[in-house]
Amino acid sequence: MDRERQIMDLIRHNPFISQNDIAASIGISRSAVAGYIASLTKRGVIRGRAYVTAEDNSVLCIGGANLDSKATARQRIRAGSSNPASVATSCGGVARNIAENLARLSCSVSLLTVVGDDQAGQWVLKETAAAGVNTALAQTLTGEKTGTYTALLDPDGEMFVAYADMDIYDRFSPRILQEKRPHISASKLIVADANLPAETLAELIQLCRDGSLPLLIDPVSSGKAKKLPADLTGVSAIFPNLEEAVELAGAVPSDKPDYAELARAIHGRGVSHAFITVGDQGVFHSSADGESALIAPIPTNIVEVTGAGDAFVAGVAYGILHDRSYREACRIGLAASHLTLQTAESVSAQLNEQTLQQTIEERFQ
Repeated sequence: MDRERQIMDLIRHNPFISQNDIAASIGISRSAVAGYIASLTKRGVIRGRAYVTAEDNSVLCIGGANLDSKATARQRIRAGSSNPASVATSCGGVARNIAENLARLSCSVSLLTVVGDDQAGQWVLKETAAAGVNTALAQTLTGEKTGTYTALLDPDGEMFVAYADMDIYDRFSPRILQEKRPHISASKLIVADANLPAETLAELIQLCRDGSLPLLIDPVSSGKAKKLPADLTGVSAIFPNLEEAVELAGAVPSDKPDYAELARAIHGRGVSHAFITVGDQGVFHSSADGESALIAPIPTNIVEVTGAGDAFVAGVAYGILHDRSYREACRIGLAASHLTLQTAESVSAQLNEQTLQQTIEERFQ
């Protein structure tokens, strides 16, 4: 077992290390190394090409990583006029934010994204890595501009309007997924956002379906939800707001929406679990086996709403990684969202396993 530990340490440091180099490093024959590798692969400790290793609580987040700017108005917003505001710049992107939340919850998390070869891209990756996310899989695309998201918030922290420059994600091709397939296969859980192109989303769903890998998807917006394939078989859970749920269900918007009916239509496309976020009413959770419930949110003094949805998805992912039921994971997600809503940050610096557990115990038990 000592040899196996030595080999695993070398592989974790360099997944592309050759068997000859491993043999030279620990002083045994290449054939002996091959035997250890075969045993580790058979037991599922090593998966796929390049000796990608399987680790507990390993998550791969796939999708957007942006430069975010948020302008919070100091008084009621007036259209067609100059509005006094305070402006803050930070890292953003749905997949990136989810990844940072999970890193703060002590999960082993990697981010597969694309950024431009500009200062913004370098800064986003540097800050994300500093937060504990493995960014080694991120692709820097020559001649492209890193995605940007600019939001205008009212004095209460509610979004008034937002602008997204996300053209770079059109370059996130299925080929990138194929190149990173060993890393996808080695993950315990995949979380993706719909910033990916339609063909890449379809490819990812197929990869996860073929590999029986749990896949969570955030639709991001009703427009981006349209990129998802008709057949969503293999998607473990999806996280639409009401507008996105209507789009996914192929329904007509209504003043009195039937959450259960929307969820049934989403399940009809192959999704196992639907989490429809409905503002101050909470989250309607529904499973394909027919169980459903509207789970009330935690009363919160809201500072700002940006990032709360990403924290919710991360909390649910954290619960699933720790073998909680999807209903229990929903409550964990609401607790993570509660902590985030109380700050002006897209990812709360107060979020960690201790504060999350304390919130759950105080609010749900």
